[in-house]
Amino acid sequence: MRFSEAVVKTTQQLEAANLSYGQGFQNAEDEALRIVYAASSADFPECLEKDHPHDPVLNDDDASNLQEITRERILSRKPLAYILKEAWFSGQRFYIDERAIIPRSYFAEWIPDQFRPWVDPDQVETVLDLCCGSGCIAICCALAFPNSTVLASDISGDALDVASRNIADYGLQERVRLNKGNMFEGIDQGFDLIVCNPPYVSTDRFRTLPPEYRKEPDIAFHAGEDGLDFMLEMLIESGKYLTPNGIIVVESGTASERLEVLLDDMPFIWLSTEFDEKALFLLEAGQLKSVRSKIIQLLEITKPVSVNND
Repeated sequence: MRFSEAVVKTTQQLEAANLSYGQGFQNAEDEALRIVYAASSADFPECLEKDHPHDPVLNDDDASNLQEITRERILSRKPLAYILKEAWFSGQRFYIDERAIIPRSYFAEWIPDQFRPWVDPDQVETVLDLCCGSGCIAICCALAFPNSTVLASDISGDALDVASRNIADYGLQERVRLNKGNMFEGIDQGFDLIVCNPPYVSTDRFRTLPPEYRKEPDIAFHAGEDGLDFMLEMLIESGKYLTPNGIIVVESGTASERLEVLLDDMPFIWLSTEFDEKALFLLEAGQLKSVRSKIIQLLEITKPVSVNND
C-alpha cells in the first residue's frame, strides 16, 4: 500500500468511527496523515505535504503499526496526541501525556509576533505563564523573548512534571522556572508580561464534551456555571503581579461573549485569530484597576467572594 492510499483508507476509517477532533488536528484527513506518517519506518517528511509527488510504499511493519495506532484511536477514543506522546504548538514539538492538557491555544498565533504592537520585546525581561500545563506557552515565550526569564505556574503537580520534561528537552532550565500553586500562590514578584490560558468551560458545555476531551484533566477545562470563575478572580489579583508598564494577555475562548457582556464598558483589547475575532484579550497594568473594581462589584452582587482589597 502506498502512503497516499494509506491516508485515504485511514481517513475513511476515522470518519466511519464518528470521532471528535480539535486536539491538534481539525479533521479526519489531517489526523490520518499524521497517523500514517507516525506508522512509517522510513523518514518521509515530504509525505506530510498532501500534494507532494513522492509516494513511498509502506512495508509490512509500517502497515502493522498503522493498524495498531488506528485501532487504538478508534476503540479507546483517546486523543492522537496521547497515543503518539507528542503535540505541536507554534511550530514546536512537545512531549505530552494524560497528565496535562494537549497543547493547543490561540496564543500560538501571537507569540511568534511577540504581541506587537502592544508589547515592546526589548522591555520584556520577566514573563509569567499562569496555568502553564505542559509548558508549551512558557517555552515558546522564552524562545520569542530571548532576554527574558519565565516562570511557569500550575496547580497540578502532574502537569508540572510534563512541563519539566519539555523545558529540559529545550535546554531552558536556566531561563524557565516552575511554580506549583493555585493562581498566584507562591509568586512574589512583578512581571513585564503575564500570559494565561485558564480553564473557561462552563458547566453546561463541560457536560457535553466528547469522549476525547474527557480524556484530558478536568481541572484544565471546567470553570463554574459560566466558565468565568477562575478568570474573574485572576483579573482581580493580577494587577499586583504586573510591573508598572506590564501587559496581561488572557485566552477567554468560549467564555469571551459572557465576559464581554458582564464587563461591557471595560477596555479590553481583543486579539483576533484565524478562527475567532474574540478569543484573546489584552490589558495594560494601568487598566486593571477599573477592571478589578467592576468585577468586585459584580461578584458582591452575584455570589459571595473573599477579596483582598489591599
